[in-house]
Formats: sequence, C-alpha cells, structure tokens
Amino acid sequence: MLTMDILKDNAIAYKIVDERKNLKMIKIPDRVHICYMQEKGNQFQMDREIFEYLDANTIPYWLVLNDTIAKKHYLIVLKKENNWVKSCFIGCNKDKIFLGKQVLNCAVSNEELQKKMKSLAV
Repeated sequence: MLTMDILKDNAIAYKIVDERKNLKMIKIPDRVHICYMQEKGNQFQMDREIFEYLDANTIPYWLVLNDTIAKKHYLIVLKKENNWVKSCFIGCNKDKIFLGKQVLNCAVSNEELQKKMKSLAV
C-alpha cells in the first residue's frame, strides 16, 4: 500500500485505529486522520460509523482512495467544520453514502500523493 510506504519511508509516526477488508483508518497524532479505502473501480462508499468517528475527533481528515483496476489514487482533503461528506450524512439517514463524482475530480499522481503525505512530517 503506497500510503503506508510513504509514512514509513518518511519516518512519520502513525497508528492504525481501525482496519477492515478494504479500509484502514490511520491516525497521524495531532495532525490528521487518513481514511484509506481500496476498491476495484472508482465507486467508493463511506459508512456512517466511519464518518462519525472522523467527525467526532478534533483533527481534520483525508480520504485516500485507491482504484486497483485503473491503478489510480484520489486524495480528498476535508476540513473538520464544514465539508460535503458531512452535508451528505446530515441530510439523510443512510448508513452508507457513495462518494460519487467528487472522487473523480480529486485524482492525484503517486508523486503528488507522496508530496502531500511528506508534508505531514514534523
């Protein structure tokens, strides 16, 4: 997984706080939560439970999404206070939402992802 490799290679301290089949929740203490999702294709879904965990914390969060078929990464940097994921969950009672077209607008190269992740080094 590219995300974990970048963190290790740059000696960025992290903790995995949740791990599921296609998801890892990574915490960079006092900096950011990284919600890493992997799917076959670009149809990513977020569980309400994951959103509520992220929203309840004081640090901002990033969604790092990996389309294993197209071998593409997407990076969505979300502010804590107001963001479109929060608006989606507040406006419905669904347990999951599709991240939809927002994902397609956030494609990043491996180099761009590495640069952004390196910015987390203290």
